[in-house]
Formats: sequence, structure tokens, C-alpha cells
Amino acid sequence: MIKITCSGKNLPEKKYLFDIIFVEFLGIGYELKVINSTLDYVIELPNNKQIVIQDHFWHKTNGEMDYLNLKYIPKDVVLAKSNFITEPDIPVLYGNGLFEVYADKIICGVDIFASTFFFLARWLEYVTVQRDTIDRFQLKNSQLLKHGLTNRPVVNEYVELLWKMLKFLEYEGERKERKFVPIITHDIDQPLRLNNFKMFLKVFTKDLIKFKDLSEAFKDLIIYPLNKINPRFDPANVYDFLMDVSEMIGARSTFNFQNSQKTKYDWGYDINSEFIQNIFRRIKDRGHNFGFHPSFYAFENSELWKKEYDGLCAALGENILTGRQHYLRFKIPFTWQIWEDNGMMIDESMGFAEREGFRCGTCYEYSVYNILNRKKLKLKERPLLLMEKSISGYQNHLDTEIFNKKFDSMVDVVKKYKGNFVFLWHNSSFDRKIYTKKFYQQLLQKLN
Repeated sequence: MIKITCSGKNLPEKKYLFDIIFVEFLGIGYELKVINSTLDYVIELPNNKQIVIQDHFWHKTNGEMDYLNLKYIPKDVVLAKSNFITEPDIPVLYGNGLFEVYADKIICGVDIFASTFFFLARWLEYVTVQRDTIDRFQLKNSQLLKHGLTNRPVVNEYVELLWKMLKFLEYEGERKERKFVPIITHDIDQPLRLNNFKMFLKVFTKDLIKFKDLSEAFKDLIIYPLNKINPRFDPANVYDFLMDVSEMIGARSTFNFQNSQKTKYDWGYDINSEFIQNIFRRIKDRGHNFGFHPSFYAFENSELWKKEYDGLCAALGENILTGRQHYLRFKIPFTWQIWEDNGMMIDESMGFAEREGFRCGTCYEYSVYNILNRKKLKLKERPLLLMEKSISGYQNHLDTEIFNKKFDSMVDVVKKYKGNFVFLWHNSSFDRKIYTKKFYQQLLQKLN
């Protein structure tokens, strides 16, 4: 066990960080000692050697909650060099990036704790008022994009930095064993694509005008009326196929279902219909998983959220413990608290709609923190890393070669840090020309 000494300033936040970094990420127990005259973080090893992490954040704030202010957002990011890092450089959000190395002590000028808190607690999203047209925090307002860090799991890099310093000082303990885990998820926004005229027209026009394929457009004309009788040929009726491919790589898919009224943004399908109930049975029989997909307006409406959740659990005949917000709409820390209050275990909403990347700076699952009541929640965040519509829709890349490069790059990084590759592919995203079933199968085969 190691010993950590720090001041009592912002102790709930510091204790949260020690729990996450040492216990959840590294699997190392610690003993905490509070001495108010201590400016920095002193980590003492069993052999009496020390790592001193300089505090470049909390001691500069004027009160316990004062940090929740735009003025504390890092303006510049220094890229530091060290023998203790896993990449060519390491981003320094808070600190000077300098290292002093002695036989029995390392003084680290990278404020690992404040920088990690910046990523995990998402307080930037709380203090930033700019939102997109549907009230979402935007990637363009993130320090990740501004400093070219979107595709870097910076928190994982901090964890490795700390571990390498511990080993240099001859720490003899072991760290938590980890392995790369592909987590395949599907948000069921539209159970079928060609069962209303608006969607039929959209698909028909795409095949006829964009793809210039008369035969595929003719198929749409045939499938649309057939769906009223038997939807087996609908391009979104791919539930068994998605399970087949997940099983092929030894994984289990998670299907996130809605239970909402029809709105401009919600399909409003009937989860008690014979068609949906049949899908539920097939997913259960094959041992795959269910998740909850709250409606567009539920992200800050606790009553609506609970009503939809309770109805879905009743229709399934079982409790659901994981899920993702529709349209990735999220309000820090209120949406997390709604999930916590309803006994949810894992949220997978923390990804950017606009592109792939590490919104939380990590590919590890972690306990979330309510920055307002200053408590670590039981709820864990498992960050979303790549959504197919980020590439095909928001970035408008219809070239499968570009998709493959982005996919491969993200997978390589997550494998390096032995993390969770949380991947979202909607059941309604298949077409017959570019993002085909064959293409999807080839993607997932890379996750073996």
C-alpha cells in the first residue's frame, strides 16, 4: 500500500481522483493523510521513496467551488518530454511539464490529478454555455479539438506516466490486469426503415439519385408495401445478423431500445407490439443484452426518463442497467444524477457526435463524479469512442477506405492501453452500396 499526503483544500475532489487513478485504474490501495500545510501531492512508497506531484490547480483557486469558472480552463497545452511516458510527448493541461529525477524521489511538474479531473468530471461542459441547435456541448468548444488531442486517451497516458515513475522508484506491487474488450452497441431509433412514407421516400431518393440504381429503388418500392404484411426484407431488420457477427468475434451485442412518444426526434415505436416483442425474445434466447435509450427530451427531465425506463423494463420483464442517451444529449452533472437515482450501473453516452475520439480522455470505465454535490456516484461511465454516423453522417465520409482508417486507428490505440472499445452501429445504418452487411462484418473481424 502507498501513502498519499495532500492538503485539505478540495479534498472530496482529490479523494475521488485517488480512488479512480490508484484503485479503479491501477488496482493499488492507498492510505490518505491530510496536512493543510502541504502544497503538493506526496506519494510515499513502501520503500520510503517518494513521488511529488506538483499542485498547479487547486491551490490557485479561491474557494472549494471556485474552479467551476471559465477562467480555469487551460488556455495552452504544453507537450512535455520524459523517459516515463509511453508516447513521444505528454500533454500538460496544468503544470510546467518539468521533471526532477533523483535516486529516491521524482518531482513531477505535470499535475496529473487536476488534468485527469478536467477530463473525467466534464466540468468544462458545465461552465461552457455554448451549445449546438439541439442543446449539446460541441466538440469545437473542447480543449481536445483545440489542441489536437481528440484521438489521444490522455488520462490513460497519465496513468502510464504514474506507473512508470512508481516502477523507476522500485515499487514492488502489481497493477490491475486489463485486456482489450470490444463492446458492440446498437441504438434502436428506428426498428424498421421502410414502414412509413417519409423514410421510404428518403431511402428511395438515395438509391435513385445518389446511387443512380434503378434496381435498388425498385426494391424499395416493393418492400414498402410488403412491410405492412411481413417486414423480413426491411434493411433495418438486421437483429439476427448483428448478433451473428458479434458472436463471430466472441462478443455480445447490446441493443438500446426506446420507449417514447412519437416526436420530431423520436420514432415512437410500440415496444409491446408483436414485432418488437419477437425481437426481444430472439435477443434473450441468444444471450445478448438490452440497454435503455431515453428519448430526445428525457436527458434533463427525470420524470419522463423514469416513466420511459419503467415501461421498457415492464415490457422486457427484466431490469436494465446500461444504456445511452438519444442524440447523445447530455447535461453535466444532471443527466448522470438521473441515471444514478434510477439505479443504473453504466452509461455509454460520453462520445462526441461530430467525430470519433476520447471525449473523457480515457478508454477505461470509471465511476462518475457529481461536481455540484461533490460526490462519487455508483454509476460508471463507459465512454463511447466511435459511432458510425459520426463518420458517414456528421463528417460525410462515404468512402469506406476513410472509415476503415479511422476505425483501425482507434482500435490500435485502445488495444495499446488494453481498454474498452465502445462502438455504436445503428441497425438502420445499412445500405446496399457502401455501408453494407459485408463491410460491417469485415470491420468487426478486426476486433478479434
